[in-house]
Amino acid sequence: MKAVVFEQPGGYETLRVVERPRPVATDGQVLLRMQAAAVNPLDDVVRAGQFPLAKRPPLVLGDEGVGVVIEPGSSSFAPGTRVMVSGPYGVLQDGTWQEYLLAQPRELAPVPDGLSDAAAAGVPIAYLTAQLALTVAGGFVPGKSVLVPGVGGAVGNAAVQLAGAQGAARVITSAGSNHKAEQARAAGYVDVINLTHESLSAGVARLTGGAGVDVAIDSIGGHLTGEALASLGQGGTLVTLGYPAGTRASMNVTDLIWKATRVVGFNLFVQQPETVGEAYTAILSLLADRRIKPLVARTFPLDEAAAAQRYLKEERPFGKVVLTF
Repeated sequence: MKAVVFEQPGGYETLRVVERPRPVATDGQVLLRMQAAAVNPLDDVVRAGQFPLAKRPPLVLGDEGVGVVIEPGSSSFAPGTRVMVSGPYGVLQDGTWQEYLLAQPRELAPVPDGLSDAAAAGVPIAYLTAQLALTVAGGFVPGKSVLVPGVGGAVGNAAVQLAGAQGAARVITSAGSNHKAEQARAAGYVDVINLTHESLSAGVARLTGGAGVDVAIDSIGGHLTGEALASLGQGGTLVTLGYPAGTRASMNVTDLIWKATRVVGFNLFVQQPETVGEAYTAILSLLADRRIKPLVARTFPLDEAAAAQRYLKEERPFGKVVLTF
C-alpha cells in the first residue's frame, strides 16, 4: 500500500510516498481502506519537529479522514460502511495518509448519507473542537452571541456554523482581506468584520451597539487574542485554542476586571470520551439535517501531499484541504 512518510524533521520536501505492507487487524481493531484524509496545521507542526510529544520519525502524518470498513473486528460496523476516523494518528502513531489504516471502534463514526468523502474527511477535528469549545469551555447556550475571528479556517468555519445552527442570537466573524470577506458572505455568513477597514473590537462594538458578545472562540492567536477579549460583553468568555498568528498576545487587564470576563484554554485531546461522544452525536444530527455544511477548498491526490501542505500553510484557503485516494 502507499503511505506518505517523513523520516526526519524538515520542510515539505521531507515527505515521501513509499510502499508499505498492508496492516493486519488484531485485538478487535477495525481495518479501513482510506478514501480521503484531511490536511491540518498540526501536520505541518509535527513534520517540522515542533511537537515534542510526537512519535519519532519515520512517521505517517494525518489525524483524521474517511475510510470504508474492510474488517470490522469487534465493532458494530458492517463491512462496506463509510466511517469518519480521528484520534492520536499522525502524532503518537502512524496517521491517515496511507491507503489502509487500523483503528479502534471508539475512534469511528458513520458518515451521514449525502456527505462526500472529501467533506466528511475534515469533520472530526474541526467540528469536535468547535462544538466542545463552544459548549464545554465557552458555556454557549441558545440565545447567546458568539464571536469567531478568522473566517475560512476549519475551526472558525465549524464554530460559525455550529453556533448559528444551535440558536445563537448573533454570530460574528472576521476576515483579513476583501476576498475572504466576500467568500464568507457567499457562504452565508452575515456579520463579517473586514479587518482591512476596522479593528475586530471596533467592528464588534458597531454590530452590538457597544454591548459586546457572550462568547469568543479564538483559533488565531497573536494580536487578535487581545482584540477578542476586548470584544466581550459583561461576564463574557474567551476560549483560546490556536495560534497561527503567533503565540504571544497582549491584553488590557481592565477588560478582565471591569467586565468580569474570563479566558479559558481549550485542548481537544484532553476531553473526556463521554463528552466527546455527546458532541459527536450533536454534530452528526446537524450534518444529517444539513444544517451545517463542511467546506472544502481543494483536494489533492495522495502523491501530492507536500503540495497540499504548502497550499494550506502558504495560501491560507477558505475551507479544508483534503488528500484523496
